[in-house]
Amino acid sequence: MTALEQLSELLDSMPKASPSVSERIGVHLLDALGAWMAGRATEEGARLARLSETLALSPHFSGGLLDRIALASATIRLTEIDDIHMGSCTTPSSVVVPVALYFAAAQPRPTDSRRFSDALLAGYEVMTRLGVAIDGAHVVYRGVWPTYFAAPMGAAAVATRMLNLDAAKTADALGIALGAASGSPGGPSDPSPRWLLLGLAVRAGCSAALAAAKGYACDRRLLEGDWLQRTHGLACDTLALLAPISATGAVSRISIKPYCAAKQCVAAIEAARQIFDQGISPGEIAELRVAVPSAYAPMIGHHRPRDGRLARITSAAYNIALAAYERQQLGDVARPDRSDNPHIARFMEHLGVVMDEELSREYPARWPARADATLRNGSAVSSLVLDAPGDPAYPFDGSQVLAKFSRYVDRQIDKLAASCLAAPQDGEALATLCAWAMHN
Repeated sequence: MTALEQLSELLDSMPKASPSVSERIGVHLLDALGAWMAGRATEEGARLARLSETLALSPHFSGGLLDRIALASATIRLTEIDDIHMGSCTTPSSVVVPVALYFAAAQPRPTDSRRFSDALLAGYEVMTRLGVAIDGAHVVYRGVWPTYFAAPMGAAAVATRMLNLDAAKTADALGIALGAASGSPGGPSDPSPRWLLLGLAVRAGCSAALAAAKGYACDRRLLEGDWLQRTHGLACDTLALLAPISATGAVSRISIKPYCAAKQCVAAIEAARQIFDQGISPGEIAELRVAVPSAYAPMIGHHRPRDGRLARITSAAYNIALAAYERQQLGDVARPDRSDNPHIARFMEHLGVVMDEELSREYPARWPARADATLRNGSAVSSLVLDAPGDPAYPFDGSQVLAKFSRYVDRQIDKLAASCLAAPQDGEALATLCAWAMHN
């Protein structure tokens, strides 16, 4: 039996979601929909929506369900407030939630909450397993985007469950989706097609499942030889891909971000905030050194806030300066440039990021940071954060996620939030979400 066939058998025999697992699914569902709404309010989200409208009006495109899925996925991901699985460096909900929701909405009666939750679980498993199997937490720093690579297979896994495909057709869907995978979206550009490309990758995975349902087959031996190495320069650890599925599932190991920032910055921001919260004002700090794992120190060590939104999201110095002087700005998904604030500019000059081998040993299971401050009076203070708020060690519940999005969404979403939390176990709640999705 090939690896793709074994993976499809794993999904076919996957444990049903327990009440506690269903609760976790609901929290991540709420987190994704909050990001979806927040992303639509950004300039990049509006640009994607205009493109979608253009395609829908064109005589050459249908503007149908798959286009809606692509747009939703891209809009969630562009926010940088969606969830992330640290071990694989994938952001699974941005892929799996739109697919499950729109496929459910396409049903005559979208109330099968069990199938919906099983589909989400399958997507979380495939996204995170494939990301771990290609060593996503390390290859990301050589230009491979693990979420982009895993998106077609993750989307296909969700769609196969929603379509109720058997193990053989699921293997074909996963293989067709793998053939559509791409590792890198290329370098920066303005405006960037990065988010659009992710949406199209998710769309391709849905198409793979629909093709398999109509009898299309694939080369199921793609993961047996050196195909992945030859075509993408990636190795695949099939032991990680095919490990037994735990009762709590991959969803229990996915982090929820507390605010808009690259996940690599979050522990650093929290470590600095802990120093500020001790009553030490930013003006008392003569120098601040942030130690992080060597894998991503170069990524977050830059001081280039004027290079654009992504640069501001990935700069530890800029984000910590915001935490020091304009903390509310951490909750702004648009992330405008505030480096003209002289306090922020001056504070950044005294902040550096260094590699730490001891912290490197925690990576990628944890993405830790230590902040070491030298005060102007000559004393020193440090703060270590191994697990940030929202990490599996300190998971957010539904009320915390709702509080997170009260900062991002300018209207009450309490009713929608209640439907998100209940949908994995309640058909009427799922129908409410489907109706919302079809009108957004």
